[in-house]
Amino acid sequence: MALRRRGKGFYHAYFVRWERSGTSLRKRQVEVCLYTHDKDVARKLETELMQKARTASLEARAGAKIEALLNGTDVQRGTKAKRRLKVSDALERASRYAAVGESAQKVWRRFVRESGFTYMDEIRPEDALAYLEKRYSGEKVYNNARCALNGIFKLLLVDAGLAESPFDRIHARRVHSACQRPFTREEYERIRAAAPSPWKEAVQIAWHTGMREKDVFTLRWSEITGDRIQKTPAKTARFKRAVVIFIHPHLQALLDGLPREGDRVLGAWPYKPNDARFRSVFGQILKQAGIATDETGIVNFNSFRNSFISRCDAAGIPRHAVRGTVGHVSDEITDLYSHDETSARLIQTLPD
Repeated sequence: MALRRRGKGFYHAYFVRWERSGTSLRKRQVEVCLYTHDKDVARKLETELMQKARTASLEARAGAKIEALLNGTDVQRGTKAKRRLKVSDALERASRYAAVGESAQKVWRRFVRESGFTYMDEIRPEDALAYLEKRYSGEKVYNNARCALNGIFKLLLVDAGLAESPFDRIHARRVHSACQRPFTREEYERIRAAAPSPWKEAVQIAWHTGMREKDVFTLRWSEITGDRIQKTPAKTARFKRAVVIFIHPHLQALLDGLPREGDRVLGAWPYKPNDARFRSVFGQILKQAGIATDETGIVNFNSFRNSFISRCDAAGIPRHAVRGTVGHVSDEITDLYSHDETSARLIQTLPD
């Protein structure tokens, strides 16, 4: 029981009473206006109501028990309705349990806008599959979206009252993509000559560090200490795994000559790393430099990453050091980027 003053100042009594429907029992919260401003009078009335509520609940339970005995069944007790988790509230709730990456957040917000669902528990596997097939055509973006959505659902199985994620049974698409190739030294020089600032500087940073495009353009002076760069790559930010890159003398000369504008290393030039129009500029630079995809593999900004790893392998730098520099968790991943022919040529030096 509880007493509260509501409306015109009258006391209201709140209590719970069991009600019967056949052999089923259900709890019901009742509110009664006592039509008095006197607290003592309200308490006396509350006591009388409580006694009546208890009597009514006992009668309901006894009646349900008698009905159940006559029918040979058990008394069915009603359960309190569970509060359903909204799709729009899921991202905030999931963030309480684990860090959700920036890309996964974008995928989820798009899902909230476009899926048309209100509650998490109303989404079936067939609905999840239909959404993915309608929204994503490419294999990689399809797989990445499926992984992001499935990850958030798995964090909220208990909160949403689900046994499994609706995306859990959906298989990833097989990716048919060409191998990515590294840039040669001569191609690097042509790209640097054709690129305007800040792309010219970004190309040089990527050549000497193997960093991805977004990490290059978001590199900050505060992440550089002495002769090293310590940065948490955007792709692995959710794991809070930083990489340490020691600065090559040629890169140090570049950094020393850059104009300083704020904390961002390339902050002297206006640009938006997340803008698709800005990212398309590098394709135009490659075209201007006469560099294109060929039978050995595709070329893009990430090819600098291949170039860096291949040069490290050719120079005999231990694989664990290379792996730690580029932020890979296994040699198998690093192997995908390496095109080291120098080491392979050692076969020609084998004795007869």
